Parts: sequence; structure tokens; C-alpha cells
Amino acid sequence: MTLNRVLAGAGVSALAVVALAACGSEQAEGGRENAASRAGAQVPVTSHGPEKQVVFMKMLERVGAPCVPDAPTTADPGAPNPGEHPPTRPGDLLPVDENPPTDLPAPTVTSGEPKLNGVEACEGREHGKRITQALNGLNKPTAVQVRQKLNKLGYIDSRIHGLKAEQGVVRFYLDLRAMGGQLAIEGTSAGKKTTLDAFAYPAEGTFKPGK
Repeated sequence: MTLNRVLAGAGVSALAVVALAACGSEQAEGGRENAASRAGAQVPVTSHGPEKQVVFMKMLERVGAPCVPDAPTTADPGAPNPGEHPPTRPGDLLPVDENPPTDLPAPTVTSGEPKLNGVEACEGREHGKRITQALNGLNKPTAVQVRQKLNKLGYIDSRIHGLKAEQGVVRFYLDLRAMGGQLAIEGTSAGKKTTLDAFAYPAEGTFKPGK
């Protein structure tokens, strides 16, 4: 028997061992998911690589595209060229002895409560429509099924929070913050009724809704 034949035989055996191990791992993973689904417990989060993050960001851009105003296609003919100061009319200058007006309105005091801007509110509605359409097809939703539906739509596990089933209702949160945005979604799936509410969450910091 030649050395090549020995190595080839060893390679086949090694591949068979790897295949059997992978099969056993998939069966064990499936058993854990079924157990979690039956118990209504929170589904464990699986890790995703950088490529999943890229796909997720592209999905956010695609879904939110209808909400972004179109950029102007023509330049303002009266606008100055780059590096050129706009002309100043004599009437725009203050007289030497005249003080600027002092009755300007005071700046508006804003509260620390985050709020969605118009674009984010629109994006929340766009996400809500596609998620509702996907989840309404579940007669008796489980946490595993809801996660699978969300994953299929492009929402990765690291952005799905608080996913759990209680008394036939699956609850979850989606962290859709990106590029300084504050968009988040709270959702429930209960058979043919799906409820999704968009809300603002601070752009900085860990996403911990409900705390």
C-alpha cells in the first residue's frame, strides 16, 4: 500500500468523524431550541461576525430610504463659489452707534427625554410594516419562531433584546440605533395580532430597555 493511499484513507476517516460531530451538534442545538420554545424561556443569543453587521446596516439603509428627503439636484445660482464670501449690502450693516437688539427670544429649554425626529419616526413605520407582515403569519408564535422571522428580515441577534414568550405572547425589543440615531422598537406577537411601537432611546450607551 502506498503512502498516498494511507493518507487518503486517513483523510476520509477524519472527514467522517467531523461530519458525525457536526450532526450531533446540530441535533443537540435543535433540542435546546425546542426545549426553550416549550418552556417559553428567553432564547439564547448567538454571535455574529462583522459581515452580519454590514448586512444589517445595509438593511437599515434600504428600509429607511423612502424616509430620507432627496438631495437637491441643482445648485443655487445665487450661492457664492467655494472660498468666496457672499456680497454684503450696505443696508445690512449696523450703524456705528447702534447696539444690536436685546429683545431676542431666549433659547428653548429641551428636556433630557429623547424624541424621534421626523425621519426616524418614518423609519419606525417602515420597519413596523415589514415586521408585522412577517409575524402575522404565525398562529401560535414561540420565541424561537419570532427570532427566526426577525433574522430572515435582516435583524441580527445582537440587536434583538428581551425576546421571551409569556402566556402565548412573544415580546421583544429591537435596537435600530445607527450613526447617532435613537430609533428602537418594542414589539409583541400574539397569533394574528402583532403590535409594534417605535420609540427613542439615547444614542450613546448600552441598550437596556425597560430599566
